[in-house]
Amino acid sequence: MKTIVLLNSKGGVGKSNITRHLAVAAEQEKSGSAVLCDTDPQGSLADWWNAREAETPQLATIALSDFKAKIQVIASSFRYMFVDTAASDAEPYTEVLEQADLIIIPVQPSPDDVRSLSRLTLPVVKASGKPFLFVLSKARQGTELLVSTMAALSEHGIVCPTIIAQREGYAKASLSGSTLLEEEPNGKGADEMRELWKYMKSRIDEKNNSSKKKEALNV
Repeated sequence: MKTIVLLNSKGGVGKSNITRHLAVAAEQEKSGSAVLCDTDPQGSLADWWNAREAETPQLATIALSDFKAKIQVIASSFRYMFVDTAASDAEPYTEVLEQADLIIIPVQPSPDDVRSLSRLTLPVVKASGKPFLFVLSKARQGTELLVSTMAALSEHGIVCPTIIAQREGYAKASLSGSTLLEEEPNGKGADEMRELWKYMKSRIDEKNNSSKKKEALNV
């Protein structure tokens, strides 16, 4: 099982929205079964899942103290796990990040968000030693603020070329436990989320191929 953790200590950056869209994208692509993991006490992801009619992706609610033990059980049943996190100090997520194959950091284009990221989230992410990726979220295309934020983030790590724009449709779809991938499958929002999943999957596959080469050299 590949574990993707969405982390940012700042709230309102779109973690839950991106988490559920990625899981649905993985299911639609039929690249393997997906499970959502809600570690946020607010339970936004769980509330969305409870409003959902479709049986997939499935949901696992795991306390941080039990994460390392329970993920071993879940791993036998799923291909991908997408972990949503709380808007709080990132330090308690240290053990969760140890299990990650990829860490996704959604960031809103604003100087305040970049400053908060550098102070609260990035030190913990970098200390984990796991690969991470910035995703611009709730963005307005073509603005100077978007360009300057991308430039600032690129000094710290890889910025995903796919930008998730601010769209009213996300909130509407959320009411019924759905996504734009299902409500507007031919729309720009759905295209963005599919492109994001494709890019993320390529990063995970690249990491796997690199590990296999290292193992071969050690034989």
